[in-house]
Amino acid sequence: MDHSYQAWQDVLAEEFFGRQHAGHPTLFYVDDDVEQELRHGYGLEEPLARCVGRFLRLGTAEPYGALEDYRWRRRQQDKDGVPAFLPLLACSVMAASRMMNDHNHRATAYHARFSELLTGDEKRLGSHHYEPISRMWQVLASWQHSQKGARGLCTLPAPADLPSNRSMIGFAQSQALLSGADRSFLPKFFRSLREHGTTWPLPGKTLLAQIEIRGTERHFSKGFRNALREEEFRPFLAKLIGNYAASWDGSDELVPTGVTRAELLVRLDAGRLGWVARLRTPERKERVELKGGVVLEQLGDTAYYEVTGLPAPSADTLTRSIRRDGDDLVLSRPASPVLVLARDDVLGVWAGTDGFRPGEPHVVLAAPTAQRDVQRLLDKAATTGRSADTGKLAWVPQGWSLHKPVTFDDAVTLRRALKEVQGAVGLLQPPAQFKLRLEGGLKLAPALDPHLYLRGGEPQVVLPDATEGTGTLLVDGKERPELRKEIAAGRPVPLAVLRLEPGRHTVSCAGAEIGFATADQAVVEPKVAEVCGFTVVDGKASASPSLLDGQTLPTGVTGAGCTSVPTQDAAAVMELCRRDADEVLFAAADGRLWTVDAPEQPDWWTERLPDTPAPLRFEADFHGIGGWLLERRSGRWKGRPVNPGTPKPKSTGNPRAWARAVLNAQQASVEPSWAAYVQAAKELDR
Repeated sequence: MDHSYQAWQDVLAEEFFGRQHAGHPTLFYVDDDVEQELRHGYGLEEPLARCVGRFLRLGTAEPYGALEDYRWRRRQQDKDGVPAFLPLLACSVMAASRMMNDHNHRATAYHARFSELLTGDEKRLGSHHYEPISRMWQVLASWQHSQKGARGLCTLPAPADLPSNRSMIGFAQSQALLSGADRSFLPKFFRSLREHGTTWPLPGKTLLAQIEIRGTERHFSKGFRNALREEEFRPFLAKLIGNYAASWDGSDELVPTGVTRAELLVRLDAGRLGWVARLRTPERKERVELKGGVVLEQLGDTAYYEVTGLPAPSADTLTRSIRRDGDDLVLSRPASPVLVLARDDVLGVWAGTDGFRPGEPHVVLAAPTAQRDVQRLLDKAATTGRSADTGKLAWVPQGWSLHKPVTFDDAVTLRRALKEVQGAVGLLQPPAQFKLRLEGGLKLAPALDPHLYLRGGEPQVVLPDATEGTGTLLVDGKERPELRKEIAAGRPVPLAVLRLEPGRHTVSCAGAEIGFATADQAVVEPKVAEVCGFTVVDGKASASPSLLDGQTLPTGVTGAGCTSVPTQDAAAVMELCRRDADEVLFAAADGRLWTVDAPEQPDWWTERLPDTPAPLRFEADFHGIGGWLLERRSGRWKGRPVNPGTPKPKSTGNPRAWARAVLNAQQASVEPSWAAYVQAAKELDR
């Protein structure tokens, strides 16, 4: 793979999936004009299609094999990087943008356009060659979802959302539907609808109907107008434009690319509704100031921020869009008559979510205009929470209805009900799943093996949407009857119920396979970035420990080896302390005070020395420090000197605590050295 292909990969990754897209819906839109702008803007010499075409293995069963191999090599170097097949996918979008009626092809003829673009011959690449590209699109969508919005919000459809006869090419077509001019026009169109007091956000099906009723098709691109006329493709087009409506913050333009969008969410904490912001970008400041006196304060080391300076969530503020601008950041929330809260693992409280999560409890609040739609949805699909809570809770917005806890145990029924009801709940679809994956579970040692789980704490399996409710799930090559009910409901499938034996296991569905391992325990050697120890000079260790670098580490002394090397300090003094003492203290000459605790007997004593009685004393070692060892028994103190020296309690430590301890034990000894300690304590106590 030469430099030109990598150059195109880097340009496309930065242009469409760079960090400037954090929090924004991202379309991978490439047509002939965009390709030329990129080529000239970045100084690329070779056209995109010609560059990709040179690496095709035409005439073989796997014409894209070289590109797939290159992607895997790049993945070994950067597992979190953008999958390295963007140039090929960009060509597939260009082919979709060229789909129109002409003298040779119908508007639906895709593969001829794609083959002609890459090979110059409309018959060299057929539909039977396209399946690997379909998989690449799903890998790209899965990667984008895994970034949690830091590389843009994914606009690729789930496989189940595509028309059956477009199941492979629909991904590329979806990215060619809305041009840049289309996206610029959307806020104006949305505002024209909102001006008439329409409940917002409207579902995509209603938005398409309004486009036709108002005759605004002429403001959209030819690709959008063509898709609008196709009955099979209209449902996805409705979902795409509906997602843009749901992310619109009510302003005259979508949040510009290059400006980070912070999502304003509602949280329920201690019986009170409040605001919290979430930033998708990994680069975060601890404090952000916005116009209008709004301030964001980071909550620990998380993506969430405390929000001050905004009116509290209420019936008025929840049904109005909110937007506050700052330097390279926009805080916004679109108006919505339905508020759905779910438990947030990071915040530990209920927080706003953009879609229902099958199998999890929710709190659902609905404005009067949306209560009918919410009730219809719950009656059709909810397992619990169908009846509205009639209790008068102070935090519920005035006039709004409350349902809790709302759960949907059957994801298939939920998706079907959302499509039927539409209305105010039409955009609350569960998050799309593009590939087989594992979630949850009790990981034993992520540093040793990211897919090693404690036996009995196996993860759950999330099936792709394309197989939801109908897929055959195989565990270690066998179908397990006890999982059928969960698969039919479309929920994550728990593997812990199988009681798998320790060892390696595989899970497969629809040709995809993932592996994991289980064990009863794992021995993990800690990985240490920095090593602390004692440097050695002329055969003697230094007096104090320090970080060992590349030069001192080979000869330095660390860990248990410290006991075998003489130090430059004075020899350690060992004293025997009574185990039956009520209290053992050490008052150092420099004013420091320690409580000396008796160590616990190790378990192996009774195993190896069953006839040995528990000793009455324990050892205490003192390295390079002088003072008095004090023991209290039956209310009386006794003391012994340990290199006592001259007391200077003002130099360090806690002099007041030291003085109180010495004065309490002033009868511990009659030696002159101890009298000096008592006198120093009296001077401090004046």
